[in-house]
Amino acid sequence: MRRHALVLIAVAALTLAACTEATPDASSSRSAPADISDIAIGLSAGLAPTITLPEDQEFIEPQGKVVWEGEGAPLVKDQPLLVDIYGVSLDDGSVIMNTFDGLPRKLVLAREVVGDELYRMLINANVGSRVLVVANSGDGDSQSTAPDVAMVVDVLSHRAVGTKMPQSADLPRVTVNEDTGEPSITIPDRKEPTTVQQQLLIQGDGPQVQAGSYILVNYKAVYWKDGEEFASSWPIDMAPFATQLSPDQVIPAWNQALLDQTVGSQVLIVAPPTAGYPDEGTLVFVVDILDVWNPVD
Repeated sequence: MRRHALVLIAVAALTLAACTEATPDASSSRSAPADISDIAIGLSAGLAPTITLPEDQEFIEPQGKVVWEGEGAPLVKDQPLLVDIYGVSLDDGSVIMNTFDGLPRKLVLAREVVGDELYRMLINANVGSRVLVVANSGDGDSQSTAPDVAMVVDVLSHRAVGTKMPQSADLPRVTVNEDTGEPSITIPDRKEPTTVQQQLLIQGDGPQVQAGSYILVNYKAVYWKDGEEFASSWPIDMAPFATQLSPDQVIPAWNQALLDQTVGSQVLIVAPPTAGYPDEGTLVFVVDILDVWNPVD
């Protein structure tokens, strides 16, 4: 598997140092102009790809290409993005960013956020696409136009994607905004449950959530008593919620209902106070499982 110019992703979001511009002496050994088609993408021992740069060649301008086309929804300007990024320095091939061996990052599809070249590639792409770009890691203040980073970028879905399942008439009704994927929750006219209730609303086909898994989800929660919102990760200025499925990290209802679910799934969870938040009453969650990372010991 798995915000400003792309260097800020590396520095702020990934806490990695951005690579510096190559000096004329450092790049003098590259005599021929390089083309992005000369970059080889391979497999690593982990989840991340590998990037092999052409020898004795220099990239003199930003470039991009589609490695494979996605089959999901078309991307549109200013929409939320969920991406895995693997990037290496064009100067020495060192890895400067890697979210594949971890959890992906949320961005916004805006030129000022992702940079000119990546924006150019993604604005014509679909969810599920993989693109390769060579681009500048700087924020546009540099006098040089020569790129200094090569990146593989996978576009993931920021909403549940899979097979819709029938909903129970006894549980809260969930409807989904077709444009954004954000759920709405309608509470039924019945007594609050006293035990955890769960229902699979969308069956995803991704990796399975295990005890101890790190997960990335979008969720909305409302109060059973009046249907008012308790919390949500769906607003565009919010990031999906990253956590670990363990007793000391999430409420008991989540530990019970999300265990063994798969990436791409949407799960309805009714959490009474004894399995949720004792001071809040019964809560109803709709959770879209976007990504899972199972660390290897």
